[in-house]
Amino acid sequence: MENTEKLMTQLYEKAKSEQDKFVEELKKSTPEQIIEQAYELVMREDILITFEDNTYLEPKEIKALLKIPDVLSTCYNHWLDCDELHMEGLRDTISDFAGGYAKSLEAKHKKHNEPER
Repeated sequence: MENTEKLMTQLYEKAKSEQDKFVEELKKSTPEQIIEQAYELVMREDILITFEDNTYLEPKEIKALLKIPDVLSTCYNHWLDCDELHMEGLRDTISDFAGGYAKSLEAKHKKHNEPER
């Protein structure tokens, strides 16, 4: 397990360095360019956070990721191919919230409109 932790630390540090460079370049951009890249920035941060967790990758997978020169960019680009699943989850979450909220409003409305006994 110690070897896995060491590998994940290396992966995280590599990705963090890449992200720091990305942010520094972004700071040199126009506000419009920054807005255009805001989604990429957030998703890259989320990917970076996953590299703090050493419970989901096997050592051979970590080693493979360490061989990728721009691992964060590569993972982000791969994410874009899977982004539809993210949107589906987001839609489900909003639908669940809206349904529950609508029920609570309905219950509140019924309670206020009941005649006193």
